[in-house]
Amino acid sequence: GVYFFSPFFFLGMADERVSLLPADEEEESFTADDLLKYRQQITIGACALLAILLLGWWFGRGPAKSTGTGIKEEALNLHRDLRLAWLRLNASPNWLPLSYQIDPPDYFEKVPETQKPRNHFAPSFGPPECPPEDVKAASLSDWDQYTFQTEKMVVAKGCNIYDAAIGSIALAVGGQPDLASSFYRDVLDPGATAGLRSIRGDAKCKGRQAFGECDPQKDGSCGLCYGDKNETMTPATRQSWFFRMISDQYAYQDAENALCPLAKTQVAKKDPNTPDRPRYWTWIDWKPVLGDNAWPLLTGVAHVLWQDSKGRPTLIADDAPELLLALDFLASLKRMVAGASGGVYFCPRNTYYGSTGVDIGSLVSTENNASLLAGLKALRYLLKAMKRPAFSKQIQEIDGLIAGIHKYMRSAYDTKKQHFRTGGKWNVQTQSMEWDDVVFAVDCQSWVGSVLGPGLIDRWFGSGAALKLWDKTKAVAGYAPQPNGMVKGVGYSKNDEDQVFSGEWSFGAANFLKIMAMDSSYSGSTRTALMEQAEMIAKAIREELTRDVKFFSEPAQGVLYANKRYMIPIELGGWWANPLPSRASTAWSFLWDVDFNPLHLQGRFSATYDM
Repeated sequence: GVYFFSPFFFLGMADERVSLLPADEEEESFTADDLLKYRQQITIGACALLAILLLGWWFGRGPAKSTGTGIKEEALNLHRDLRLAWLRLNASPNWLPLSYQIDPPDYFEKVPETQKPRNHFAPSFGPPECPPEDVKAASLSDWDQYTFQTEKMVVAKGCNIYDAAIGSIALAVGGQPDLASSFYRDVLDPGATAGLRSIRGDAKCKGRQAFGECDPQKDGSCGLCYGDKNETMTPATRQSWFFRMISDQYAYQDAENALCPLAKTQVAKKDPNTPDRPRYWTWIDWKPVLGDNAWPLLTGVAHVLWQDSKGRPTLIADDAPELLLALDFLASLKRMVAGASGGVYFCPRNTYYGSTGVDIGSLVSTENNASLLAGLKALRYLLKAMKRPAFSKQIQEIDGLIAGIHKYMRSAYDTKKQHFRTGGKWNVQTQSMEWDDVVFAVDCQSWVGSVLGPGLIDRWFGSGAALKLWDKTKAVAGYAPQPNGMVKGVGYSKNDEDQVFSGEWSFGAANFLKIMAMDSSYSGSTRTALMEQAEMIAKAIREELTRDVKFFSEPAQGVLYANKRYMIPIELGGWWANPLPSRASTAWSFLWDVDFNPLHLQGRFSATYDM
């Protein structure tokens, strides 16, 4: 046992004249000042003894115990590592977390011409800094340069709010909850960055463009329309969604717009007295997307509050800024349910996805609804654990949304192909879903499988359905197939010819495999094989995608988004994956090594909760 000596015990001695010497050596009695000095010496000694005893207990304690946050003390002691340094340091000058690190710094300058974007037609209108006559005169080559410039700027300067959320979860789990919560308190709660006055999609709805109710060419901005009911299409500001990508600046004075550089039109300038107006590249991504919002506003909020309270949710204040963000987002979801499908729309109507995406507001995305489902389950558990009767209404709303998403997921599963479809468009007129299954999507299997769990999937679609889901994913999208039937990772979709290795998406697959290994009724041998496959993926990521980097002189470690530059299919979003250190990949890597599943509030590799 450990005996506790309190130094305050000695301060209770009587403040009288006391003799501390043997009688034969006593020449004079001690004064009160002398006694005070002895008291101080004894107190220091007692404190030193206490420190020794505590250190002895610390180093001699038994096996690691739970901290109450879902993390083992042993895991945290082993993993105060360089990936946390990367998550902390990879930020803008105003400390907005950035999604990528451009390492090497000249990466984009060395991209081959064959790997640069190519436009097949010239859009009818361009960015606001370009005069209409310049946009009309721009060639396809001009548009190609501008498109590549935009990719570079968004990747180098942008913060995807999902990336920030998964990074915040890793920081909170890694023992830095204050830093984790700063994204919520300093960015999301005020709803602005240093250079963007508003990062919410709260423009008033003036009619749905896809239904001919508004024409931006004639009427100007059509605003953003949430859901299908006229009376609720313009939500309160706090219930409008955040843009998926945000930045610390609007106009970048170090980058002249490639579509309409000033020098190009000054030759034909008629009035030499008109001052030149610089045409800087300006921020262009204004898309409020469901899944990107669900991660920070539900899953991230729940984790940050849980970790900050050290697993004691009754200590969380009702008016905590993070919690209020979650409750406001929850209040926005009912209006965004796509009719009887049960699923929630991908984004508000009139969200700009180019001239081909006019009706993007009708889309219901399977992966985005899986992200939402994970967040709803985490928030429900948190609210129940807080034990506040005032939240009973919100818990009922969450139950209703979860039931609806379950209904959608059952319909999204293709029983013949034995996988989940990417999504579909909800036809408001016919009140029916028009399914889209042109491209196989890895995350529609791995994240959906992780959030639903093997037990529910097998109950819905037959014994072994979750295993078949993995087999299909491995066959279609597996990276580096091995003689033993395993793979080193996954790509994004079809991956048999142009092999790509994704850091983030491979960790998503490993997460699903570990859940099947840890929380299923499969045989012992099957579960062992699933875990071996998961560990093979994690090992390959460490060996092939993990990089040591530096921020000035401080060392850090990041995990690449992909092993090469690769165009993700347009049906899945159509963006370029780059071999750059990624916030998402790095956060997932850290969480994997501390044995923590971010799709579950307690970090358990399970899809179920104990209440």
